[in-house]
Amino acid sequence: MKEKIAGSEWPVMEVLWEAPNLLASDVIEALGDVDWSDKTVKTLLNRLVKKGLIDYTKEGKSYRYFPLVERAACVKEESKAFVEKVFGGSGAAFLTNMIKNERLSHEEIDELRKLLDEKDGQ
Repeated sequence: MKEKIAGSEWPVMEVLWEAPNLLASDVIEALGDVDWSDKTVKTLLNRLVKKGLIDYTKEGKSYRYFPLVERAACVKEESKAFVEKVFGGSGAAFLTNMIKNERLSHEEIDELRKLLDEKDGQ
């Protein structure tokens, strides 16, 4: 990944991953739950362009924005950085903490068991 996505930039990226090629006004509308001014959203879009994480095409006086990085790659990088920072790079310590401190449904527990069994078979 080129540069890290700042916390305030994640909601904008989520909108563009969900529906690429949006006008700035569409991004603003999609972020309706977030209490940001139009100017703030446009600033975040410009920041993401400068970081090389999104780009745009010009249509008359408007711009259509689209992501240049995949969500999965960004989540992977962010997860690795978090585990490194908070758990000294130990995935096991992270998983142990999550399992002890989070409520997990039976389906989530089954999925974790399946993933661990697959990992154990490698």
